[in-house]
Amino acid sequence: MKHLRLQWLLWATLALLVTPAWAEHEERIGLVLGGGGARGAAHVGVLKVLEEQGIAVDFIAGTSMGAIVGALYASGYRADDIEAILERIDWAVALSDQPERELLSPQRKADAALIPSSLEIGIGLDGLRTPRGLIQGQNLGLLLRELLLPVSRIEAFDDLPIPFRAVAADIVSGESVVLDSGDLVDAIRASMSVPGAFQPIRIDDRLLVDGGVVDNVPIDVARAMGADRLIVVDVGAGLADEEALASPASVTLQVISILMERQTRQTLDLLAEGDVLIRPDLGDIGSADFPRSAEAVPLGKAAAAALTAELQAFSATPQRLAAFEARPRPAEAEHRRIVSIEVDDSRSRMAFLVDSRLSGLVGEPADPRRIERWIGEVYGEGHFERIAYVLDDEPERDGLVLRVTPIDKTWGPHFLRLGLRLSDDFDGGGAYQLDALARIASDIRPGSEWRMRLGLGEINELGASWRVPFGEHARSYVHPFASARALDQPLFIEDQRSELARLRWTRGRFGGDLGRDWSTRTRTILRLERGQDRLSRKIGPGDGIIERVRENYGFVGLGIVRDSLDNATFPTRGQILDARIEFYQPWMGSETSAEVLRFDFTRARAFGRYHALGGVRGVSARSDELSLQALDFLGGLGNLSGYGERELGGSQLFLSRLLLMRRMGDTQQLFALPTYLGISLEAGNVWERRRDFDVDDLVYAGSLYLGVDTPLGPVFLGYGRADSGRSAVYLNFGSLIRPRQEF
Repeated sequence: MKHLRLQWLLWATLALLVTPAWAEHEERIGLVLGGGGARGAAHVGVLKVLEEQGIAVDFIAGTSMGAIVGALYASGYRADDIEAILERIDWAVALSDQPERELLSPQRKADAALIPSSLEIGIGLDGLRTPRGLIQGQNLGLLLRELLLPVSRIEAFDDLPIPFRAVAADIVSGESVVLDSGDLVDAIRASMSVPGAFQPIRIDDRLLVDGGVVDNVPIDVARAMGADRLIVVDVGAGLADEEALASPASVTLQVISILMERQTRQTLDLLAEGDVLIRPDLGDIGSADFPRSAEAVPLGKAAAAALTAELQAFSATPQRLAAFEARPRPAEAEHRRIVSIEVDDSRSRMAFLVDSRLSGLVGEPADPRRIERWIGEVYGEGHFERIAYVLDDEPERDGLVLRVTPIDKTWGPHFLRLGLRLSDDFDGGGAYQLDALARIASDIRPGSEWRMRLGLGEINELGASWRVPFGEHARSYVHPFASARALDQPLFIEDQRSELARLRWTRGRFGGDLGRDWSTRTRTILRLERGQDRLSRKIGPGDGIIERVRENYGFVGLGIVRDSLDNATFPTRGQILDARIEFYQPWMGSETSAEVLRFDFTRARAFGRYHALGGVRGVSARSDELSLQALDFLGGLGNLSGYGERELGGSQLFLSRLLLMRRMGDTQQLFALPTYLGISLEAGNVWERRRDFDVDDLVYAGSLYLGVDTPLGPVFLGYGRADSGRSAVYLNFGSLIRPRQEF
């Protein structure tokens, strides 16, 4: 028996000596990165210290901004790489939905010119519908997809260089949802979709929002992944003081913060002995201060460095650290050829448009920036909530398959755009204008839409049209229309301020356009139009004043619009040209024969905070017969300042102007209302006949104004004066850049 025990002891000793090192259990380290919006950039500073201390992370669990930083680190990016990414992000672009304005379709630009407001809601038999979030996340999604493209083919997040989990919340059931597989970008977007701010993300059968509302510091998730000890980073903003609770919105946010703080405290109670909690002091950096995110990085590094002694206990062995540091980095973007495009049409009735427009990428290198620009152009059509893509291998054809998933706006496909314009010269000349444009998707032909226009106020208008795209990439269209319009036109005593009379001008018309969008910048138009103008005296003396005029007209028109402005109201670059010629002929039903040329050109430049706009506008009628159709008008702020709206009218018109503006306040604030202080210098006039034109007749004018770009459209408060002695104070809703409005 004694010899048997000795034999077992010898065998056990031998087994211990020959057992390989990998068979020993190594302590597994979990990294938990909490949510906090822009404050989450502090995670990058913590990662810098972990790398300096030689800490190898086995698992990462993150929520919201912690999910973004965690996913990047888990995908192979190092701390310095992520810091460089944060520094180069243009947050104003990333946290918006619209692509560059240059990528918007000519039709959407025309709609915005018609109604400058960005207020657009869905309409249907069940009533009005609105987006579930202010931001759909299209640009942010494309940015994340570009950064994570090298790992986009990985289905299970355990197969990333570092196993990863993102935490989201099911907005319907209120349950916490741990995302461990699928589309990594969608998982991140779901985890950071702050309710009300970002549109929820649907993954499988769940509608997901920011995981911070249920598990802002997911300690339990990291434990479940198999972590023995944890490094936890909490960047929560805490509760606001009483002075900050100055509005219903701030009180509502405080209630949400209270619930999150309570949940976070309960979660932190799960920390065990040997775990480390890092809570950076981020001062007044708020969760929405993304332009200040770079400031949070050194603060996170300082907080982690203060706990160096505790973190040293997590340092890996040389062999373990070497293996960790050898994990693959994200590969350079693959520029292999795109051999085919597959569009998922399960969530979009406009998928055919995506397929058609992106077909030009076949045979081209798979450059993410190029792909995103093409996608941005399709997104600019205004039909989609978001458009996602992945690149998959196609071994048989030695190339890549571009798989695109367009998702229609969930509050569509029928939309109502609303706008309100006010103007007042503080001298009794006030007016308002309420505009509505309804776009009803038509099933008669894919991509076609019924358009209905209603205007109330200064100009009353009711109209309907049907826009039908056709041809290659659906860039050509036909557009039959009919409408009725009525407005009051003032008549002034020449060289005096008093109004002599007020006329009622009504116009009924019908016709059609044949157009072609050659690119997002250029559109050409062929128009046939017939109609009737009626002019009658509404207010004023009977003698010598028009009692009633009825005039039929018909014309064939040709036009070109080229618009490359980067902003429709306060541009920094680009230009807009609108040139048209109208041929009024008896065979078209016109009572007069005339040729009317209309020309409008504006160019923009910027020098830091300063914006400059220069423009020329002209109208010339080749006929000595004065017709209502040839009339055009001057007057209003920036449109021969000092005069009232449409105060000067004639069939010959010339205006040249220069506008200089300075951006006020902090230009880095994301959600501030851009405010500008500006001046204008103008020269122009109107004449009845071409031979009356004389440079000596030009009126010189200027203005000083304050402009604010609001979600309901631009607002201007200004004072204008002309050398004729006319002056006016203006309060206007509407852009100073007024391209010819199309219905």
